[in-house]
Amino acid sequence: MNVPNSPGVLIRAAAESISGRLGGEEGPVAALRSVVHMVDNDEAELAVDDLARVIEYYRIRILRTEYDQIAAAAAQLDAWDSLTEVRVDRFIGD
Repeated sequence: MNVPNSPGVLIRAAAESISGRLGGEEGPVAALRSVVHMVDNDEAELAVDDLARVIEYYRIRILRTEYDQIAAAAAQLDAWDSLTEVRVDRFIGD
């Protein structure tokens, strides 16, 4: 059962939202699908790190709400360093 604000649910929501906005760009969408698969395999902490790296690699602009979801998941998982190393906040582009 998925708890509404669990890290996995938050990561999945952010990855799916970003993917939906990219409109089928094959490379980033496939990478985001991989993030969702990590969540499905109970690897939410790895998914946070991977999502941060996907955002950085493809230089994906993210919405403030997406960032807030990722940050909340990272805080719950004590994986904040995944976001600070990449400086994901620089990709916020409401």
